[in-house]
Amino acid sequence: MRRTIIYCFLVAVLIGTAEITNAQTEKGKILVGGQSNLEFTSYSSKWETDYGSGDNSKSRYLDITPQVGYFIANNFAVGLEIPYSFSKEMDGDNSYTTSSFTVVPFARYYFGKTKLKPYLHGGIGPGWGKNKIVIFQSPDIKVSTNILAYELGGGLGIFINEHVSVDFGLSYGYASSKWTDSSNENRKDIVKGIDATIGIVVCL
Repeated sequence: MRRTIIYCFLVAVLIGTAEITNAQTEKGKILVGGQSNLEFTSYSSKWETDYGSGDNSKSRYLDITPQVGYFIANNFAVGLEIPYSFSKEMDGDNSYTTSSFTVVPFARYYFGKTKLKPYLHGGIGPGWGKNKIVIFQSPDIKVSTNILAYELGGGLGIFINEHVSVDFGLSYGYASSKWTDSSNENRKDIVKGIDATIGIVVCL
């Protein structure tokens, strides 16, 4: 019963916000936004026994994507987004840090003339990254990487007023990075999979 009431409430909210309007994504508008997969974390672990306690390891992770675009036609925008990611794992005097940013030209198409606008989104572009390994009483190891990334997916933009939309997206992403390790061996890493995101978009 409670679940039915919740579903009815959500449907009522969606219907109530679905006014006929096309001004948000019309030709000539500028799109400014940012999204994240909400995987910012910062945590630590420790151990305890009857004889003492101590720290195990700490980890931090951040992923964010600012974007800017231009509507070259009604509901159709092209632009540029710059995904940035950072991670660091620390274990005592040792640490492993990675950071990267990618420059991705994108295209996005919105459907409909209401405040609830499904959209398709895709992009591809190059990137650059750095890996740093710190081991106690050993020289630091620093490695630069070259990246190629693409994404293809879609989502739902919920325009809360004439200019601002809350976007919920689901996409397939792929990124490959090439680098040479400390023994001069060429290496290629591939990361791919499904990613769920939430973001804010402002149409000016």
